[in-house]
This record gives sequence, C-alpha cells and structure tokens, in this order.
Amino acid sequence: MSLARVLIVEDDPFIRSAMTTLLQKSNFEIMASVGSSREAMALLKSDKPEVLLVDLDLGPGPNGIDIAHALREDNPTLGVVILTSFSDPRLFVKGNRALPTGSLYLTKSRINDFNLLYTAILRAKHYPLATTRRSDLHPSELSETQIEILRLVSEGYTTASIATQRGVTEKSIEAAISRIHQILTLPRTKNLNPRIQLTRAYFSLTGKTPPGEIHD
Repeated sequence: MSLARVLIVEDDPFIRSAMTTLLQKSNFEIMASVGSSREAMALLKSDKPEVLLVDLDLGPGPNGIDIAHALREDNPTLGVVILTSFSDPRLFVKGNRALPTGSLYLTKSRINDFNLLYTAILRAKHYPLATTRRSDLHPSELSETQIEILRLVSEGYTTASIATQRGVTEKSIEAAISRIHQILTLPRTKNLNPRIQLTRAYFSLTGKTPPGEIHD
C-alpha cells in the first residue's frame, strides 16, 4: 500500500524527473507527472490524487494556485504542496487570489531535503485543510513525529508495531502517545480508552472515516 497518491506538476524536467523517481522509490504512488498547466487541467476527470505537488510558476497560462483551486473543486480534501522560488508564494500571486485552504509550500532551494518533502506530502495528505478549525484540537502544536504516531494509532497499529516501524522502543512510543494526549488536552478518566480518544481526535481533524481493521 502506497503512502500517498501524488500528482506532480512541474515544468522543469530535471526537477520533475528527480522528484518522481525519489518518491516512487519511497513508496509513493505517482498518478501522473506532467510539465504544464494544460496537461494538469486535462487530468481533472481522472482518478483523484490525495496530494497535488505543484510548481507555483508554470509559465503562460494558469499557475500552480489556479490548478490547485480547480482540482479542489472536484476533490475538496485534496492536499496541496506548492513549490516556489519565493520565500512566500503570496509574493507571486496576481490579483490577490488566496492560496487554497491548508496549502503547504516549499522553496525549491530546499526540496533536495527529502525528509522535508516527505513530511510535507504526508502532512498535506492527512491534514489537507489544517487551517480550517474542525474542533478545539490544534495539530500544529504536534511535531511531525507525533503526527505520524497519531496516524498509526488511528489506523489500529499496536504499540509494538509502531515501535518496529519507527525503529524505537515500545516505551518510547508509549511516552509519545502520552505526550500527544496531553498536547491535544484530551480528558483522562477510567471510563475512556486513550487510544479510542486519540483515534477520534485524528478523524475529527481529518474528516476521514476510521478504518475497520487492526494491523499487527
């Protein structure tokens, strides 16, 4: 099972090819990797990606923000990661068009840091509308590691399984779960199962449907 279904839109063929190869080797499913806004718009009716990884400036025609808005119309929970040479993509936007809700952006000077790219894609997938207040929980206060552990808990993985995947001890995972519980200010009583609380919190934040199976 892939980590995320990704659509790449990047007009630089070298960057596009490098990202495609790197992400495929890291268990991401690349649904398409195209170099123009025209090609991207032609994919509107194709299988829905979970994350759009798009260059902000694609030359003449629609830019990356335009493409993101168009895809969001058909896929409202699409995660968006914008690649830009600007320190803030709003410096580029013409006509003051707002960035899609929950968009993340990476400067191109930093995309050679794969951990940063990996984290951005997963965060976009699991928190596509992160700036929209879904509840009183604040996922931005969690570290990327804590977010990943929260996701694994919500998918039913055991503490032992999470520890194996993360390459740490079960005690470390138990401590991390306890810390996540504190950050999200979830109530602690004998009648409430902490894992069920965390799972509900996760799906409250993402709006996703809980999976029906437990993974060992």
